[in-house]
Amino acid sequence: MVNRRKLLVRITTALLIGILFYIQFSTLWVEASTVNKGNTIEKHVDITLLIWSALIVGGCIIGTLSYVSWKKYNAEVKLKKEARKDKSVD
Repeated sequence: MVNRRKLLVRITTALLIGILFYIQFSTLWVEASTVNKGNTIEKHVDITLLIWSALIVGGCIIGTLSYVSWKKYNAEVKLKKEARKDKSVD
């Protein structure tokens, strides 16, 4: 029961952090600028949102894979312990 509660707290915290990052970095900033002279066009690509999205998605994937690996490891250890305790003859 305690492990389930800890997992719920971690998931809730991760969701809140994700929501805060979304709110912080999804706002559209409009800034005044001077008129360009001539036909030059400035191309400005802001990739910070892409980087943050990749980090959040990558972190979720890494967290999920770590959790699944840990559960598999625990199950294998439990099976080995049960196999050692089993002294019955077939």
